[in-house]
Amino acid sequence: MPSSRAIRYNPPMHYALRPADPRDLSTVLAWIHSPADLRFWGGPLLTWPPDEVKTWREICADDNNTFALVDPAGSLAGFGQTFPRPPDGVHLGRIILSPAVRGQGLGRILVRALVDSALERFHPAAITLNVYRDNLPAVQLYCSLGFTVSAEDPDHNSYSMRLSVPAL
Repeated sequence: MPSSRAIRYNPPMHYALRPADPRDLSTVLAWIHSPADLRFWGGPLLTWPPDEVKTWREICADDNNTFALVDPAGSLAGFGQTFPRPPDGVHLGRIILSPAVRGQGLGRILVRALVDSALERFHPAAITLNVYRDNLPAVQLYCSLGFTVSAEDPDHNSYSMRLSVPAL
């Protein structure tokens, strides 16, 4: 089981995690080119074609649960959400990186920043997420951060993953 030290993380000074707004979502939607891309990012409940207003509602976004990873110039590098899950969990969702920065380690920065934010705000016993099994880079990243597969959903070709948070 990872220690709380191992999972707490602040993004490098040149990146910042801030509350996202619908304009950020507009940028994210420009990274999504097909219904399959939309499902891969947002799951089976989002509708095609996406648009900033409709999709913002569909993902239940607000400035308390939706975050943007930005570079020093304010350009969007990544996006993700945190949802409290009673009684004592937090679920990460809709994690995506700009195609321009994929493969540069920013996925690790974004997920660790989302985990740290969830730990500070909610003090959960566990953090969960879902990922499609064929999204191998994401599965490998989550495993390297201490997440383990807690369930498989063959109907959706996905894993539920869990990060247990030790009591402090």
